[in-house]
Amino acid sequence: MSIEKQLEQMTLREKIGQLFTVGFPSRWPSEEFVQMVKEYKVGNVILFSHNVGSREELGKLNSYLIQLIERETGHIPFITIDEEGGVVSRLPKDLAMLPSAMAQAHCKERLEKGSRIVGEELKALGINFNLAPVLDINTNRKNPVIGIRSFGENADTVTECAKCAVRGYTKAGILCSGKHFPGHGDTDTDSHLALPLLKKSMEELEKEELKPFEDLIQAGIPAITISHMLVPAMTGENVPCTMSYEAVTGYLREKMCYKGLIISDCMEMDAIKEFFGTATGCVEAVKAGVELLFISHTASIAKEAMNAVEKAVLDGSVQIETVDKAVQHILEIKEALGSTTVEIEKAGTEPQKQFMQEFLEEALEKQNTGKFALGEIPLFISSVPTGFSRVSEVVFEGWSFSKEMQETFGGMAELFDSRDGKSRIRELCQKAENATAVVLATCNANLDPWQQELLAEIPGYNSHVAQIALNSPYDLEYGKQISFQMALYEYSRRAVEGVKKYFKK
Repeated sequence: MSIEKQLEQMTLREKIGQLFTVGFPSRWPSEEFVQMVKEYKVGNVILFSHNVGSREELGKLNSYLIQLIERETGHIPFITIDEEGGVVSRLPKDLAMLPSAMAQAHCKERLEKGSRIVGEELKALGINFNLAPVLDINTNRKNPVIGIRSFGENADTVTECAKCAVRGYTKAGILCSGKHFPGHGDTDTDSHLALPLLKKSMEELEKEELKPFEDLIQAGIPAITISHMLVPAMTGENVPCTMSYEAVTGYLREKMCYKGLIISDCMEMDAIKEFFGTATGCVEAVKAGVELLFISHTASIAKEAMNAVEKAVLDGSVQIETVDKAVQHILEIKEALGSTTVEIEKAGTEPQKQFMQEFLEEALEKQNTGKFALGEIPLFISSVPTGFSRVSEVVFEGWSFSKEMQETFGGMAELFDSRDGKSRIRELCQKAENATAVVLATCNANLDPWQQELLAEIPGYNSHVAQIALNSPYDLEYGKQISFQMALYEYSRRAVEGVKKYFKK
């Protein structure tokens, strides 16, 4: 049966269900989620770390979701995930994962194959849509939400790397989405927590932020994610791009001639939920031309939003033609994508994991090939794993850089939390006086004055200091007086293992 014929036979609720991608807060769908799929005909799912157990558990989960949604809607679902690599990774820890995007950019020659490997793993586990790559140019080093998720600080680097990533995902047979249109790199606000404002003129946007999107559109990127940002020069009004007809349809669809799928960022983010309400935001996003709406966590909010869109269609404030056009586009993409067969044995193979470890270690080697002498009593000082954005889903699992290094090299290990008082800085400095060397590992010190003060003080107590930036390389700017510096681009066991070879007793 043709898609046009299928569309004619669908109820309004079935159509609206195709426009929504919904998440749930546990390893297995609750009865409330299952009933929502049955009643509201939800057509798509987003997964996060809290949904992901072992490789086997994830494969079983996705097999169930695919069968449930296909049975209830008559169409395969998009099973989506944010698998950017490094700090934004949702896959089981025993699988092959890319480094963070900024590290990927150091080894462009590996990027297409690395992305293809991730795409093949996702597909093998039942996931057919990766919400990556990031097309934002990280021009603001105080940006709390993009940072090392960006390939770099200029349009050419971002474009070149993103093209490699898209080719890899495409060759693996999955969809991917460039984000966050029209560009989230030059902001100092996280849209998970507030409403960012970008004051640039259209001329400035077209010279910088929009360049990667323009180039990736030409390269055929299958989907683009709209950001929850105020960009008055583009929208002409005080609403986020997600809810702006001028941004979505007027600029992206018509001026940039984009023919792929247009999707929203999560409509539960505070930028929408707190300022406009998720349900109102979803109605306005549909009017604006967004085709796929994400409500990532809460079933009650998802039902409220779907009811709001249905009501808007029935009262004429949303045209049924707008809904039909979006649904037809979604069904065409799903038909071209084809069904997904879960084959977990194809995910997390030794060659895949070896390639990714070499990828990360090569990115580290581009910074430094020398070795730092530790002596008999080194002092390792490190931050607890922390994040300044909800997107990274940072979880402190009881291990640390300092403890890992102490187990390998001996000496002393100290762990700090940047919420500690100034007395803790004095205590750490006093311990540094009695060490043969100090290795100070910071995490997002570029956003944290406490860590910046620690970096300034430690070299005054011990002249033999190394600095490791566990997350953002911008930390290294605050330790310029330190001669041995390296950035890991992620606070992970594999990164710590990769950096150990640069130290000796």
